[in-house]
Amino acid sequence: MKAIKKQKLSAQVVDEIYAFIKSEKLKEGDRLPSVSDMSEKLQIGRSTLREALQILESRGAIQVINGKGIFVNELRPFYIHTMFDIENEQRFLLEILEVREALEKKAIDLAISNIQEKDIKQLQAYLTEYEEAISHNDRKTANQADASFHEYIYQLADNDFLNSIINSVGDQFEQFWNEPFGIEHIFDESYPYHHTLLEGLAEQDIEKAQKAFDLLIQSVRRAIKNVQVD
Repeated sequence: MKAIKKQKLSAQVVDEIYAFIKSEKLKEGDRLPSVSDMSEKLQIGRSTLREALQILESRGAIQVINGKGIFVNELRPFYIHTMFDIENEQRFLLEILEVREALEKKAIDLAISNIQEKDIKQLQAYLTEYEEAISHNDRKTANQADASFHEYIYQLADNDFLNSIINSVGDQFEQFWNEPFGIEHIFDESYPYHHTLLEGLAEQDIEKAQKAFDLLIQSVRRAIKNVQVD
């Protein structure tokens, strides 16, 4: 394991632990180093490590047993784990954006014929929740509302295979809602296009919805490219 020195510590720790499991060829039931050992090797605080372990446990990658230790679970087949350093986060996000653009555009195409009044209300509720959270400077809630808006569109597509693909890259997509580069407001300019996208869906106007989504993606791509990476 190597020392973690850059920003987004918990995300980097997660990737470093994945790398350690892979390099050591650990299997289900194998024990990981203790919290104190990992904290020392990674040169990070225990709170950051515990946050990373919680992420890994929520993904089912590890099991933390009090008084016994931290154990590897059987990693899900076809689950995509992308390991990246802060130096190539910009490239990583741009590449994932291309995948997200293709999948979500198809989801919109499928969702528009399935959407009902209750779905429109739910999507609007997510946008309202986002606005209220921003007004209270609650970025965590705002980011979750934004993510939920897009996830709901995937569900409306009603295509099991498409959703299985989206679920397999869900952790990577979440990078768009986890304040990339540590910049809270990085994608704020894309927000108005969410309303236009919803209007297109509500009107079942595929051209309007796809145009709004294209503008949203262009805004996100521009924001990523404008970040000055040292």
